[in-house]
Amino acid sequence: MNNLFVRFYVGVVAALALALLLVVLAAAGRHETTAAREAQSARLAEHYVELTQGNHWLMQEALLARPPAEWDAVLEQWRPHFRYPIALQPARELLAGELPPFVRERLAVGEPAAWSRLASPTSERLTLYLPLAGSDRVLVEELELGPPVDVLLDLLGVDLVVLLAILGLTILALTRPLARHVNRLADAASAFGAGRLDARVGASAPEPIGRLARTFNAMAERIQRAADEQQATLQAISHELRTPIVRLHFALEVAGGALAEVPAAREHLEEMARDVGEIEALVEELLTYARLQPGAPPLELVQLDLAELVHDVVRDLGPLAPRLALGIDGPASAPCSAHPRHLARAVSNLLRNAQRHARAQVRVRFAVAGSAATVTVDDDGPGIPEEHRARVFLPFERLDASRSRATGGYGLGLAIVHRVMQAHGGSARAEACDLGGARLVLAWSWPGEADRGD
Repeated sequence: MNNLFVRFYVGVVAALALALLLVVLAAAGRHETTAAREAQSARLAEHYVELTQGNHWLMQEALLARPPAEWDAVLEQWRPHFRYPIALQPARELLAGELPPFVRERLAVGEPAAWSRLASPTSERLTLYLPLAGSDRVLVEELELGPPVDVLLDLLGVDLVVLLAILGLTILALTRPLARHVNRLADAASAFGAGRLDARVGASAPEPIGRLARTFNAMAERIQRAADEQQATLQAISHELRTPIVRLHFALEVAGGALAEVPAAREHLEEMARDVGEIEALVEELLTYARLQPGAPPLELVQLDLAELVHDVVRDLGPLAPRLALGIDGPASAPCSAHPRHLARAVSNLLRNAQRHARAQVRVRFAVAGSAATVTVDDDGPGIPEEHRARVFLPFERLDASRSRATGGYGLGLAIVHRVMQAHGGSARAEACDLGGARLVLAWSWPGEADRGD
């Protein structure tokens, strides 16, 4: 809001100053170069001659009452009483210099003349010419009309401050609602990007913000509808697959009993059973991923000991990779708030991912500080390139194209981890680690005692 107001305010003030400067420059250019402006200057000069006619009559009478030889002495007596220069000059010298045509014409016939031109943006220089009758001398007066810049600032300073204050209040009144609507739209877009697909923004805003809000809402509706349909389809397919999988398991058991005496058939049946087991595991992964979709009912967090949970996961999964050195680093007790089953699933997915890629060592660390917790799993495997670290949490995204039993996995393990952390209001991220491989970090927080008491 402040940035928008300042930029708008400075822009308007700069535009006003530039417009004023251009007007002054244009006026100055027209004054010096165009015939129309010269005609206008001639009319203005005529006005100044008429305006100073009485003063000139008195000065001429005072000079003509004295001999011409004393005129210079009289001017010396007058000068201390004038705040502008006065002088007597020969008419021939003036006519030989640069004068506008309307001044030259009047001096040539012995008539008073005036010449006005711009001296500064706030003042003009006025030269008055008074030919003295019966002589070739001209009384010349140099006046500067209009206040100097410092005097003008003193005169207009308060008015200028009031003008700028009113301008600022007007711009603030215009930009504040605009900034408020834009901020609401930005908050809704941020929430939508974070997985809250039901985030919407009020469309009662001035155009074109209102149109932008309606467009955003329409886009959000389409995306949410498509996501809901995709999740419904995924869950329906997963549920429908369970029945034929159960039938396959039963059929394989029956066939295994009937063909128990045929070694070749038994081997094929065991291979088929493993394939069906993989399909069943994939279906369970799909159902878990679908249940954790954004917009699902919030998880019920309970108090638990993170140390106990991590040790249980390591104890269960450690024997699956006996060749690896598996270390645990964390306090003896680490109370936190989380959903036990989903958090255990996330930690086990990280550990199984590390076991698949590690060469010789896996390290699990955990910590709780206040109302925030972290779980970190490091391995000494090939690591994850920096440009791919965000992609590994996408569903069915694998850096290798393999789906073989050697590497295992279905491309959903880290995607489920990501959704578990989203459901906890936390995050999952990939980093480089000092073991040379990948570091996968879970981080989440929960309301503290002070927050729950409000």
